[in-house]
Amino acid sequence: MRFKMWSRFAFEVTPRKRAALRRKQQKEREALPLLADQISEQQPGEDEVMRKRAVDWERQEKSNRKQRVDKWREARCRMAAHSSNEAAALRQAWNCAPYPADPVYLLDFLHGYSIGRFTLDTLPFDLNPSDPHGVRKHQLEISVPKGPIT
Repeated sequence: MRFKMWSRFAFEVTPRKRAALRRKQQKEREALPLLADQISEQQPGEDEVMRKRAVDWERQEKSNRKQRVDKWREARCRMAAHSSNEAAALRQAWNCAPYPADPVYLLDFLHGYSIGRFTLDTLPFDLNPSDPHGVRKHQLEISVPKGPIT
């Protein structure tokens, strides 16, 4: 079954993020000029904010990965609910689908099949294999120039 790996990115503290934080805090102080000193005292330091953002980033990444895993499990359960022949045909159709190899797209594909939007004989696309991004393999072969480059 087509599957697209989920990219992981670490939180990076950059000068642009620090500058944006300084601008934000400056705008907060300028919004209430009479209370600027009190607002300034209550604003956290840059390092503290960046540490909190890094922790929040990691927590959100874990949450997103868990949601994605849950969607894949739900899709596999829906696939397993069909007979073995039907599931094999649906898997073959999914492997040729022009959609990204994402669990939400697979769930939508299975939902469309279950409500009768299409049948295995009347798929809304040709049965040409796709890469994980949904690009058809025959399109990849056509777009690659053959022969020496001049």
